[in-house]
Amino acid sequence: MKRIFLTLAACGFLLLAPAAYACSCATGDPPSEFNDAKAVFVGRMLGGTEKLSVEDRDGKSHTIEAGSVRFVVEEVFKGDLPSVITVEVASMNNTSCGPYGLTRHEQYVVYAYADRQGGEKLHTGVCTRTKAAASSYAKEDLDFLRNLPPPGAGGRLRGRIWADLRAGGATPLADLNVKISGPDGRVVNARTDKEGEFEVEKLAAGRYRVEPELPEHYTTEREFAEVEVADRGTADVAFEAYISGRVRGRVIDKEGQGFDSIFLHLVGEGKKVYGHSTGEDGGFEARGVPPGEYVLYLELRGADYKSNKNFYYPGTFERTAAATIKLELGQTLDGLVFVLPNEFKARTVEGRVVWPDGKPAAGVEVMLLCPQSSRPGGLAVESSPTSTKTDEQGRFRLAGVTGEVYWLEARGTRKAAREGEYSAAHSLAKKIALVGNLKDTELVLSEKGFTGGCGK
Repeated sequence: MKRIFLTLAACGFLLLAPAAYACSCATGDPPSEFNDAKAVFVGRMLGGTEKLSVEDRDGKSHTIEAGSVRFVVEEVFKGDLPSVITVEVASMNNTSCGPYGLTRHEQYVVYAYADRQGGEKLHTGVCTRTKAAASSYAKEDLDFLRNLPPPGAGGRLRGRIWADLRAGGATPLADLNVKISGPDGRVVNARTDKEGEFEVEKLAAGRYRVEPELPEHYTTEREFAEVEVADRGTADVAFEAYISGRVRGRVIDKEGQGFDSIFLHLVGEGKKVYGHSTGEDGGFEARGVPPGEYVLYLELRGADYKSNKNFYYPGTFERTAAATIKLELGQTLDGLVFVLPNEFKARTVEGRVVWPDGKPAAGVEVMLLCPQSSRPGGLAVESSPTSTKTDEQGRFRLAGVTGEVYWLEARGTRKAAREGEYSAAHSLAKKIALVGNLKDTELVLSEKGFTGGCGK
């Protein structure tokens, strides 16, 4: 069976803009991208609405074009296309992938995709298999496209199922049954091979539901996937499974207050699983834990990583004094109580976010960024990103700990005057130290864009 893979290709290799070779993109192989594209054709580029000047590796300047780009269609592989077609091409200017564009009068193999908002426009760009037809990189595409079976031959569905056993790598799950339900109600079953892969051919075009039957004590983030199979295309699907073992508990301070942004490490016997807050009164959970013996710790971080320290469950800096956590296959261990070091007490920040006109900013993100110790040379608790959304009145509530300083910031978007357009804004970052609970903190979304962050 042909292995499923993603091709990592430098943008300069994918398309024309030599100035973009520092950017890397992931694309599927020709059968996969043919499946996902709405139109695939060879065409000669007539010109675009956006012109950019770039230099090649030899320092020579030339013009590339993006925006609304017109092509004379010379060879059609997918789609009902007119003789001249317009495809939207993002220039990616001022990004790591740009500037990007095409060269006038050059012939291209074009993979064009439907508008995600449901419009009629077609799009292609830097992270696609669109490339100059004369390029050596186009040979694989043209060999595939010019040897397609006749229309009506059906498509393929291929997939892979593996397990993350938390030991550094993926373990293929062989000999599993995969139930594939088609648009006509017909059910096809496939089995994974020793590499955890499966494939079904000659499927009628349409939407399919794919459901793997996992072994006992295994679980996955999604029980099924839905994929669209195009005639003569190849749809890909993948499932990552885990052992269903779990470790649960609460992280609290010495006063019994829960801390809801913790990041934990569960380590043992060459395996490592991360634990995260559930957002419920200090609750945490580590999922996908294989059987074995573990120690649980949180990390205290300093300005220099060499000064970092581990603080072990149930409450010690000594590795030898840490409690051993034993877990059987598929077991859920609940009720652990992990107390923070004495100097860290859970506290809250409450306030309100408004727009410059004073109106409440509902549904915008508020964050406590860049936690660090309030003491020179001190340590801060490693935590998950602390963020929340404002309510209809623009109010928010966030959790932090004493002994640390943060940069408090809000970010949001607001509908612009023109239909369908939105403007992004952020507040000035406000430095705060949590000595106690903070209330009535106001943030104003006064700065354009999302370019804020930690202050100085």
